[in-house]
Amino acid sequence: MWKKTFHTVSLILLLLIASPFMVTGESTVEVMALSGTTGLSLVKLLEEQPTIYPGVTFNYTVLKSPDQISAKIISGEADIAAVPTNLASILYNRGIPLQLAAITNWGVMYVVGSASTISSWQDLKGQEIGVTGKGSTPDLLFRYFLTANGIDPEEDVTIRYYASPAELTQLVIADKVRLATLPEPWVTEALSRNLSLTVLLDYQQTWQQLEQRSDSYPQSALVVKTQLAKENPAVVKAFLQAASDSNAWVVAQPSAAGLLAEKYLSISAPAATAAIPRCNLRLDEAYQVQAEIDYFLEKLYSFQPQSIGGKLPDEEFYLQK
Repeated sequence: MWKKTFHTVSLILLLLIASPFMVTGESTVEVMALSGTTGLSLVKLLEEQPTIYPGVTFNYTVLKSPDQISAKIISGEADIAAVPTNLASILYNRGIPLQLAAITNWGVMYVVGSASTISSWQDLKGQEIGVTGKGSTPDLLFRYFLTANGIDPEEDVTIRYYASPAELTQLVIADKVRLATLPEPWVTEALSRNLSLTVLLDYQQTWQQLEQRSDSYPQSALVVKTQLAKENPAVVKAFLQAASDSNAWVVAQPSAAGLLAEKYLSISAPAATAAIPRCNLRLDEAYQVQAEIDYFLEKLYSFQPQSIGGKLPDEEFYLQK
């Protein structure tokens, strides 16, 4: 009897040691992503929902707007989230207990239109341009690139703001907006449905040339709840590996990934498939590319401090190895 009891207790202790979530009383991890390109790298996980860590269930939710996902992070409902990098900084600087774990894409923005006379940023002077998300990273970078090329965003161009890339894309396709800044895969969607359109300017190339950087800007990120990262680092590490594998699969299998993008992210399969090569998908853990993230946030801060939450985040912002 004593031996049987001892064996049972030993087995329970072994399970507790092997599964940190049993220790903390948690057994689920809530993963949330924005629809569109921000969530594109995770579509394989959305579809297969694999076992990533023994005894832990990962639940996935796709949200349509930054406001929605911010609310989930602030309320503590999201354990892991795919968000714009500057939004991660804003939330951290507001005191939300999170850490930046990885970068998932390195820029997806382009200026498109039917104006054959536009071949440089200086050529935008005097033009009207459609932009989505006032104060968003695409908007801030657009204004920064204009300023760096001697164009006053307030005086030399007319910027019209639209609610979403989907809305602006339809107007561009219908020739109701002549010039627009759009992310992939909406760029590909527009070009495929209006053959007079072309990519005029590339945010990513502009960033690298202007800033003399070997890489583009870190546009989207994965953040994790600080408590999860500290109490269950093995679970976080396992998820990051799964996310990296999903990211690599999307790049290697664009046709299959395009079908999943249509299923989960409100992106048409043909557009997603054609756009993936231009989405600059690559998962790098934050500690590996901290210098690039720091540089990006410093540049946004110097241009508009509130775009990253009013100050540069400290070292605790970054999830270390």
